[in-house]
Amino acid sequence: MDRQRDKLDLAAVVGATHTLLADDSIGALHSEIAQGRGADCVIEAAGSRAAFRASVEMVRPGGQVVWLGKLPVNDELAFRWGSLMGEKRIVRSSYGGADPSHDFPRLANAYLDGSLKLDEYVTSTIALADVNAGLARLAAGDEIRSVIEF
Repeated sequence: MDRQRDKLDLAAVVGATHTLLADDSIGALHSEIAQGRGADCVIEAAGSRAAFRASVEMVRPGGQVVWLGKLPVNDELAFRWGSLMGEKRIVRSSYGGADPSHDFPRLANAYLDGSLKLDEYVTSTIALADVNAGLARLAAGDEIRSVIEF
């Protein structure tokens, strides 16, 4: 799930089997994809209230929700109590619990052999002096990732 179609297109390029735009039609679209059963795993990366709520509605009983997206730390978020039933596992992930000494070499090798697609995420290369402009484009949703060239 994401709020922007181009980011969903990228998700499909790098391996997502299904993508959903985080808007008001998300529940109906998901029901169609999952044929009413619910998803085994829902990964929320949009960081929107609608997507967080939809993620627990769309996962099947016994399924897993992974929250990657973020809201401001003092914001509140409400859920329908029934959406949390059914032994659903909800995981909040920051950096995926990586073990850098093990995972970084494995990820570097996956990038080098072409199985980990990273170049597709880079939407601009900027100078260090342009970092604030790059962050503003990221916040506005105009960038996926900027790479700073020193």
